[in-house]
Parts: sequence; C-alpha cells; structure tokens
Amino acid sequence: MLAIHENLTVEEASGDLLGFVLAPDNWLPLERQAEDPSARAVQNALYQRRVGPLRICACVDVSATLDVSLRVAFRAPGLTPVKAADHLETFLRTRMPLTPNSEWQVEVDERRWIHFVRRYTGTHLQA
Repeated sequence: MLAIHENLTVEEASGDLLGFVLAPDNWLPLERQAEDPSARAVQNALYQRRVGPLRICACVDVSATLDVSLRVAFRAPGLTPVKAADHLETFLRTRMPLTPNSEWQVEVDERRWIHFVRRYTGTHLQA
C-alpha cells in the first residue's frame, strides 16, 4: 500500500503537490507509463496527496511528439465528476485559476479515479 502524504485542505495539498509536479524534472513520459504501469502517477505516492477520504493525483504527461498535458485526478467514496470539478477548481485556484470556456478532458478510469486533462504548454516542445 502507498504511504500518501496527508494534508488538511485541498488548497494545502495543491501548494504541496503542484510545486513538485510542475517542475520539468518530474514530468512523466507517456511511453514509459504505457510500458511500465508502476511508472504511472496513480501508482506513485510522490504524485499523490490525501485530504481526509479524498485522494488527489497530479502529474504532467509528455507524449512522444512532445505534447505536454497537465493531469489532475481525484478519487473518493461517492465522488461524482461534478464534485470532482469543484475540487479541481479549488486545487488549481492559487496557481492557475479556471477560466470560462477552458477545455478539460474528463475521464473516469476502471479504479474510479476521475481524471481532468488539459494541454499544459501552448505549443509542442522543441527537442
């Protein structure tokens, strides 16, 4: 079982976790995650925080074509996508407030994580 750091509030978890995941040294290549499931953020306690029963996972994914996406996921008993969207707004408020018409892809995986994914950089990175 993962030993996940616990915070008192979603805002505190945000300050703690976003500073880590937004550092380029901590970005995760999608190819490596596909090859090795243990490389995924939801399998790594460094990319997660807990606030009571709510688990929060965040990472920056980098594709083979150098597309960069921010992924924030939530999991809790009875959590709905609408309530998870409220948590997302709170989680991002101090670093990157949500704006009207900002586009996020929403996915619910087989383990009931509700993922929000959005392009993090405006254009492809240049190698």
